[in-house]
Amino acid sequence: MKTVVGIIKEVDKLGRIVIPKDIRARFGLTDRVEILMTEVGIVLRNPEYKLIKVNQEQKDNDE
Repeated sequence: MKTVVGIIKEVDKLGRIVIPKDIRARFGLTDRVEILMTEVGIVLRNPEYKLIKVNQEQKDNDE
């Protein structure tokens, strides 16, 4: 059986919660987090992709 650890955190007026440092470190969460909604709850994970800003000149050269 899997071990489940739960904590209760306050949600501030802007809808934010703080993910404790030890939890972020354990799961390798960095400055970006993907939020997924499932039937059983919310999943936070590292995004599987990175957004890269490309300037218009580079886009024109690629086409």
